[in-house]
Formats: sequence, C-alpha cells, structure tokens
Amino acid sequence: MDELKVRVDALLAEGRHAQAADLLLDKGFVERAAELFASVWKWDRAIGVAEDAGLFDVAYHHALAAKDRDACGRILAKLEARPEQAVRAASYAEGKGLLLDAARLREAAGETAASADLYERAGEYRDAARCRLVLGEPRKAGMLLEKRLREDPDDAATGLELGRILAQFGRWDHAVRALQKAAEHGEHEAAALKLLVACFSAMGMDEAAGSRLDALRELEPGLPVTVPEMLEQVYGDSRGVAAFVGQADSDRLLAGRYRVMGPLGAGATGRVLLAHDAFHERQVAVKLLNVGGGAAGRDAFVRFGREARVAAGIDHPNVVKVFEFNPDGPFLVMEHMAGGTLADRLEGPDEAPRSYGPLETWAMMRGVLAALEAVHRRGVVHRDLKPANIFFAENGDVKLGDFGVAHLADLGATLTGAMVGTLAYMTPEQITGSRRPDASTDMYSMGIILFRCLTGRLPFEGPDFVAQHLEETPPAPSEVAPWLGTAFDPVLAKLLAKDPADRITSANELLDALRPLPWAQAEEDRPAAALAPAPKVASIAPAAPEPEGTRFEVIETRDDGISIARDELLERTVELVPIDATLAERLRAFARSDGPYLQAVYEVDEEAGRAVLEHPSGVPLATLGTRDPRRAAAVPQLRDAIGRLHGERVVHGAVRAANVIVGAARAVLRVELVTPEDPDPQRDWSGLDVIGGRYNRNG
Repeated sequence: MDELKVRVDALLAEGRHAQAADLLLDKGFVERAAELFASVWKWDRAIGVAEDAGLFDVAYHHALAAKDRDACGRILAKLEARPEQAVRAASYAEGKGLLLDAARLREAAGETAASADLYERAGEYRDAARCRLVLGEPRKAGMLLEKRLREDPDDAATGLELGRILAQFGRWDHAVRALQKAAEHGEHEAAALKLLVACFSAMGMDEAAGSRLDALRELEPGLPVTVPEMLEQVYGDSRGVAAFVGQADSDRLLAGRYRVMGPLGAGATGRVLLAHDAFHERQVAVKLLNVGGGAAGRDAFVRFGREARVAAGIDHPNVVKVFEFNPDGPFLVMEHMAGGTLADRLEGPDEAPRSYGPLETWAMMRGVLAALEAVHRRGVVHRDLKPANIFFAENGDVKLGDFGVAHLADLGATLTGAMVGTLAYMTPEQITGSRRPDASTDMYSMGIILFRCLTGRLPFEGPDFVAQHLEETPPAPSEVAPWLGTAFDPVLAKLLAKDPADRITSANELLDALRPLPWAQAEEDRPAAALAPAPKVASIAPAAPEPEGTRFEVIETRDDGISIARDELLERTVELVPIDATLAERLRAFARSDGPYLQAVYEVDEEAGRAVLEHPSGVPLATLGTRDPRRAAAVPQLRDAIGRLHGERVVHGAVRAANVIVGAARAVLRVELVTPEDPDPQRDWSGLDVIGGRYNRNG
C-alpha cells in the first residue's frame, strides 16, 4: 500500500492524473480513481468506472459535476433500487438545487417525509400528496392536490384523488366540485360517478344523485337502479361513504368535521364556538345561528344565507374569511381571530371607556374601509357595523366580519337587551325601515365608530338611542375632545347626516376625506389622561405616507446609510433603507419570497425613497463556534430561505455567516441589497456549504 501511494503521489506531482487514476483502478481503488479522472475533466471515465463498479452514488456525483443529464437520468433509475446509496446521492442533488431528483432519491431511501417536502418545493404536488398519503396524512395530501388543481383545473386524476380525500372528511360540496371534472374523463369517469352519487346522496340531493346513477349505469348496466341499493352494493352501506365519516367521533364533532374546543362568546344572533378543523388542522370560529320562527324568520334566514355565501367568496386581506355556510345547522365556519375585537380594545383595564388614539384609529380605518370597498363592489351591505364586528388577528391585522347577521338580529328582537349595542350604531333609516340599506348605511355606522375611537364616547349616549338617532344633532368631535382641533368636525358631520343623500356614500370617498386629516398632530396633542395602554394594531391596507418624525424614531444611523429605528405605530424595531428604483424592485422580489428564515421586507415606498425591513434579533452566525449546536440547526432553515428565493428567481449572492442572524428559535438570512454581478444560484448553495458543511445541508 505504501509503495502504491508513493507511485501515485509521484504521478500526481508530474501532473499525470489519468495515469495515476489508471494505476489505482488496476489495484481496485475505484472511488479514488474516479475522483482523479474527474479532476482532469475526464468525466466519461469518472462516471463509467464508478458505474461499472456499482458505486452509483459516486457516478451520480460526477455526472452532476459534468452536467450530463442523460447520465444522471440513467444512474438515477439504478439508485432508486439502492437505498443506502440513494441517501448520499440525494444530498448531491439537493446541493445542486435539483429538488425533483433529490425527492425521488429520498423516497427510494424510505425518507418519505423528506421526499414529500422536496416534491412540494419542486412544485410536484401530486407526488408530494402521494407521499403524504403513505405517511397517513390525508389532510396534507388534500391541500397539496387542491394546489395542483388550481394550476390545472382539468387534471382529472388529481380531481378524483382529491374527491376521495374530501369525502373522507365529509366535505361533500367541495368533493363534488373536484369530482365533476374527473367524471368528464373516460379513464376516471366510472370511479368519479360512483363517488358523486355518494356525495350528492350525503347532501340530501336525491335528484342529482339519481341523475349521476343513470349516467353510471350506461357504463356499468349491471348496477342497481336505486341510489340506496347502488350504495349498498358499492360501499357496503346504503348511506355510502357518509356511513364512515367521523364514525368514532360523531358524538363530539360538529357536522362530522369540527371538534368543539369551547365557547368564544354569545349574542343576539347566536353562540360562537372555538373549534378544530380536522381537515385543515387549524382553529376556526363556528357561529351557531338563531334564526327565529315564522315566515319573517325564514325570509331573513334566506337573505342571510345568500349574503353569507357572497361573503365566503370574497378573498380580501381585511375581511374575515368565511370557510363554510351550513344551512342545516345552521352555522358559519369562519377564520378564528385570536386578537379579539375593537370593542375589547375600546375598554380600559377597569372597563372604563377610552379613546383609541388617532394613529391607531387611522390604521384601523384604512383596513376596515379597504374591506368595505371590496364587499360593496359585490353588492353586499354589512348593516351591522360596530366595534364588536371589527376583529384583529393574532399579529394585529384588522379585519371586518359578521356580514349579513343584522338580518337575523331583526327577528323578533326588542329594542332592549342585546340589541342596545347594535342600536348605538344603527342608522335612522334602519330604525324606521324607510329605506333599503345601502353603502351610505355602512358609512353612518363608520361615523359612529370613528367618533367613538377619537373621543372615547358615543355621539349619542342613550338610553333613548331611537329618539337621538332620529331627532338629535350629534356634537362635533372638537366639542367632546378639544385637543383634536376642528379638522375632524366636517367629516364626522357629513358621515352622521340624518338623510342618506347628505352623507359620504362610499368607502373610497371616506378614505380620501380622512387621508389629509392631521392624525400625527392629533396624536401629539392627545392628553396624557387619554393614553390608556392599547394592543398593537396593524393594517394590511395600503398606508398613507406618515410625516417623517411621527412614526419612526431613529435610534442609530450606520455608516452604510441604513438607520435602526423604532416604529412607534406598530411598536417594533425596524431598519430604514434608502432605495432607488433598482433596489426597490429587488426588495419587492425578496418580499415575494417571504418566509420565516428570511429578513422580512415590510414596506417599499419609492415615493419616499425608503424601505422598511425587519430588524432581526440575535447574534451573527459568524460569532458562533464551529461546534455550537445553533450553527447546525441553522443549516436547514437557511436551506428553506434559499429555496424560497430561488423559487422567485432571486439569487442572494452573499450567503455567508456574517449575513445570518441567529436568534432564540430561528436563523434569519439578511436581505442582500447589492444585486450580484454573476447571478448563479449555485453561489448560494456554495455559501451554505461553507456555513454548515457539504453533508450537513440535509440535516
């Protein structure tokens, strides 16, 4: 062995790498020989000797370096039958950003969860769903198949598989939509029709179920002629798949899907429960509705159902998402808003009324008005705007909810008790019934809310709300809160006009009227007595430019021109970055790549020449020792960040330890402001190699 080493070293010293490789190969040292062939770019020899020796992971490694996709494909097929080698080859594939190859290899190695993640990152949602089903995760599989159908609504095989999963969870209406396309495809038609019969039957739509059975019997004439008999024959139960949904938990699940966790609240229109959605693995709010009796109750419920369905179709960041309306409950399933309501925030610690603060109010109004503009365009009028129907997510985002519920509140309710909260915000025309509610109705209620937030009290304080709304002139805000000045008075007077024709009539018109008001000055002039602590409020709606010095308090300005500042409105530390048009475009690309391990881009304002970025807390990765466990933990997180960037065709260009901040629970890759001259994605992976080591990239 020593003699062989001496001879090989001598050949290498003379630059005769191929001869040294041949010598090693002759002595049986195949892997080292292949490495030497590769070092002098004799890729065919490197790949061939490794492949002939059964070292397919080594051969694949050299095929990747040679960028020989034909060889890669050939060797990949062989690796799928060799799990131990497949694991090593997967790390090579992932290092080159070949996510699909890496997914196939991980799957072959039995690392099904890792392969599912890789397939998803590669956009191969059907393969990812298949892996999730193997892992016993039908919910995740269903969500992946939904993504695939959004890309290609005509994918019949995906529609059939998704329909099967949705039916398992009793999501009949969603299953029907997925199956209808599958039923148009000859290969999948019979299977889709069988399941459609079962779904329509479970929904009580007997005519539709019978129609699908008729179509099915044209393909399979031997099937029974009645739906129950067909379901009995195919599924072993006359109820079909409905017999097996939520079987074990039927006594604890609402509609076979939602596990009730506890009450959230109650009001004139029903109870609200916190529940767990088993399909999407998320918490939801379920509102069980009181619909009243008699013809009036039925009519109001029909109107409410129609508007609930419209609201469910509105996808807007400032509207509480309605996931489902079930008329049989009846109940609504909505997004759970963990941050509470505006009503909660308008009470101080001792439950005493408080003003909300001008800048907080302006942020809240932007979000609510953005929501109202979206829903008014769909022909929906809220009718019951009040602080209890303005919600906040856990992160502070403001959203408008409870559309159409005012119809139910009208059912036999008196003008006392639970209705008092609504009466305080009700319009004159609603009280008298003299006019059909329209957008101006919601504007009046917004005026009450705005008055309440700014001054700390209602314009009409009761107890005779009816007479006050119909007959009394509201006070000007400056009379109640002199520190506001008179700038707000004309807008509030127009909002609270008795005659709808005299009011501001649209959300955009109100937004335009509010934008130039002196919000920052009012914040400065607000007396200390009104400064009760309040939770953070943030709006997704586009923000009007804030006067410099009123929102951001600069803590430090670095030599590179970036300032560390305190965002007083949203109560967080941020970085203020000067930008031009080129940098603005690059930062928008980083924002589209947003993920937990990338520095967040909060705002890009070209007009102001400024971007607002997250200021990550923690220490630079470069300061950690090589054995520090936080370094190893950071590698998969950085891999996620790089993958997100590359998914948006963005090359970071400076992946190095100095640009990584390690906090208590995560590593954050800082935004690189300079566009790399050589936008090669491999540079990012090479940088990750240096940070964590080549074989740690999959750790």
